Amino acid sequence: MGRKSIIIVAFLFVTLRSIAQSGSSTFEFIENKGQWESAVKFRGDLAAGAFYLQARGFTVLQHNHQDLSRIYESTHKGLRSDKGRNENEDRVNGNNFTLRSHAYRVTFEGGSEQAIVLPDKVLPTYNNYLIGNDPSKWQKNVKIFQAVTYKNVYPNIDVRYYSENGKLKYDFIVYPGGDASRIAMKYDGATKLSIKNNELIIKTTVGDVKELYPYTFQFDPTKGRKEIECKYVLVGGN
Repeated sequence: MGRKSIIIVAFLFVTLRSIAQSGSSTFEFIENKGQWESAVKFRGDLAAGAFYLQARGFTVLQHNHQDLSRIYESTHKGLRSDKGRNENEDRVNGNNFTLRSHAYRVTFEGGSEQAIVLPDKVLPTYNNYLIGNDPSKWQKNVKIFQAVTYKNVYPNIDVRYYSENGKLKYDFIVYPGGDASRIAMKYDGATKLSIKNNELIIKTTVGDVKELYPYTFQFDPTKGRKEIECKYVLVGGN
């Protein structure tokens, strides 16, 4: 690899199923100013769950699609009676809904806990979290970003999270001097991992998630982009 060449390994993260009522056209990263536990640096909403960025990886929370659909239909699709009351209110208040969920965590094995975090593409909007009765614990003007980069998760290797067509993507950016063979991702909490058509299938109790085949290329300012063969390799039992 030339001195100025950069290798980029791109992953597209998608759920195999989604519900039309959820999700936004752009994946967003909400900063943590104290409204969540300290290990969470940023949070984003998936079509049926949430995505949490941490120091050496991320956590994926998935909800059961059928449970979400039942709750959505019961709370949003009722007709109002002549008195203006939502007829679904009685049904919702009189029923105990169960929302089944599953979370798994991905850790960059051997990665640095001191990676520098650089959010960018800040949005003009913000969130307020007025939780509880103590105003000193309320969080206001919480910023929202469209991308976050973790610098030097491995030596000379960054991880960048961003949105493409409303879906979450993340890249490993390997700079000169970086060793791509050090990249190892540990999945804790998944029911099973498998590879099909060069895509990683993550099985959970509430449905499957997949990461599309890793697209890898080497970029040189003088030679341009050159695609490099790359694939998932499973190590250990699952």
